[in-house]
Amino acid sequence: MRSLFALSSITAALVLAMPRSACAHEVFLGVGPAVGFSTGNDWEGDGAIFYGQSRFGYRSNIPIGVVGHLREGYAKVDERLLTNLALGVEGRLPLESMTPWLRLSWLHQHEESIDFAKEEPFGVLFGVGRGIRHRGGVGFGAGVDVPFAKTGAFDWFAGGEAFLDYLFASEAPGPSVYAGGALSIGASHRW
Repeated sequence: MRSLFALSSITAALVLAMPRSACAHEVFLGVGPAVGFSTGNDWEGDGAIFYGQSRFGYRSNIPIGVVGHLREGYAKVDERLLTNLALGVEGRLPLESMTPWLRLSWLHQHEESIDFAKEEPFGVLFGVGRGIRHRGGVGFGAGVDVPFAKTGAFDWFAGGEAFLDYLFASEAPGPSVYAGGALSIGASHRW
């Protein structure tokens, strides 16, 4: 907790110390498919897990920004819907032809039977269905964004990433590790 506070304090000091003319702001959104697998806690049988994913965030001139993602997938064991929500920090290294990045995030995952989701579809959206298992953990990601076009105020990019999510032990059954890769296409806007 102290290291998180220290990191937040250093980031805030760097932003506040910048001259106003030097501070550029950027928001971004990328969407695309992902595929992964699960393991741990003697859990087997999910096989390939296919997801839809969105990654979004805010960046400024400093190489650390705030990032989040939403990943929605389907796993075979217990025919369950996986909703993974994350918020974290992303360190990046902007180069001329690409931007590699690393992500560390806190995540919250809902796991719910497809049957329950059919009965209460709006409950799934808000995480309040009667069959939802809530699980928390940490997520790690590494990827690269490659710019390919500029239209008006938007810079377009294609990206790829590898992710590793570790869910802490809980009373809810399920795998402790989810890992995989994702592709995305997206846009960023600077001001």
